[in-house]
Amino acid sequence: MYNFLIKCLILHTLFTKSVLFYIAHLPKECYYIVDPQPQQNIFLQEQMFIICFVFLCRLIDFARFCGIIILIIDIERENILKQKLLIIGITMNAAGTEKSFLSFAQSLDYEKYDVDLLLAVDAGPFRKLIPKEINVTELEKHGDMFTLSAKNAPKIIFNSFIKKNPLFAFYVLPYFVRLVFTKGKKRADIATRMWCDLLRFFPKIDKEYDVAVAYWGDRTMFYMVDRVKAKKKIAWLHFDYDNPPRDDKTYTRYFEKCDKIVAVSDVINKSLCRHFPQYEDKFITIENINNPKLIYEMAQNGKSFGDDLFSGKRILTVGRISEQKGIDIAISALAKIVKAGYDVRWYVLGTGDKEYVDEMKGLAKREGVADRFIFLGTTDNVYSYMKDCDIYAQPSRHEGKPIAVEEAKILCRPIVCADYLSAKEQLKNGEYGVVCDIDRDSVASAVISLLTDEGKRSDLTKNLEKADFGNVSEIEKFYSL
Repeated sequence: MYNFLIKCLILHTLFTKSVLFYIAHLPKECYYIVDPQPQQNIFLQEQMFIICFVFLCRLIDFARFCGIIILIIDIERENILKQKLLIIGITMNAAGTEKSFLSFAQSLDYEKYDVDLLLAVDAGPFRKLIPKEINVTELEKHGDMFTLSAKNAPKIIFNSFIKKNPLFAFYVLPYFVRLVFTKGKKRADIATRMWCDLLRFFPKIDKEYDVAVAYWGDRTMFYMVDRVKAKKKIAWLHFDYDNPPRDDKTYTRYFEKCDKIVAVSDVINKSLCRHFPQYEDKFITIENINNPKLIYEMAQNGKSFGDDLFSGKRILTVGRISEQKGIDIAISALAKIVKAGYDVRWYVLGTGDKEYVDEMKGLAKREGVADRFIFLGTTDNVYSYMKDCDIYAQPSRHEGKPIAVEEAKILCRPIVCADYLSAKEQLKNGEYGVVCDIDRDSVASAVISLLTDEGKRSDLTKNLEKADFGNVSEIEKFYSL
């Protein structure tokens, strides 16, 4: 930019000198205002008119030229001040991390950042909700590897690597042999090491960024550290590090190369500090951002349960249909609640692996509650359902800090949470809801306690109404990094 400005000044100097040179070489008669000879007066007038006209045109051109320079300077200044930010994600499914990201993205100041979002798989119902200021790209290849699980691993690794190069089977064979003969926590460690080892075959990102953020958890962190160039690298962890157990050695290697590691709750932060005291100065808590005004507005729109003739109580759970989310616990708890004589229906908003969903539907049938445990599928507006439920329940086996519970608090719903890591923190030790043990009987008892005690439900609702759960200011913590 500065070279360009120097050239502009040189051109301006040459232009000024050329005008002065032209004036200096006019005939001497042109310097006289009054001339006794009429012909000389006419010549003088013509010359002065030409000089004024040329000078005026040049002045207008120069003013326009200066305007263009100022515009270029403003654009360049804006580009210089803006930081190039890369956010690494997996997909835009209707799930907690994606909702957390959307709240984060809607709070970002795009005067400060040019933002690229790299998705492993550019798909999902929340894709349309990404702010227009964000440039979305998809990983060139091996995006399915980010969705790897125990069930789909053989198929995905075959399609991604072995199908194209059969000899690659010998590369991954030692890992699969160890997985077959290993049980418990060590299986997960072996699977993680295999995934990290395969990163060398993933495409690199050639563009260099000022800041890279691995927002979707550990796999995006592994990719960011090994395959992305950035002056500053930030990992964002939404999970309970202890559940399921993880390999400290693997995470030590990656945490070492991160500038900051964000936890979404204080209890997660403390857990990380216990495992990695050497990186305590890298850990910071930034809570999932909630915008109450937006949630209230969306709660007034969109469809709800659609069973207006039902006069009983409605329990709602929002989340992925998986073992982690305790859907099996919820089904068994519902069976016990119904058997105790309560007229309730339990609804689940979310989706999951088809095989597991079918397994849960089979469990509901065996427990005799297939007509009362209702799978609603996914929606991009859970708030209209949440507003109309009588109890919000989160029966998860382990969590980081589920954003759905925060949203239920904003909508002042009585809440039941299983005792995952941040449950007591979220419900303020019982002030905002009931925390129970992670099993069928405890969940059932907690729900029944709210069904039978209208006063307790009312007190919880009043406590929630008094609180302010808006925390858009959390984005300032990110800016400070």
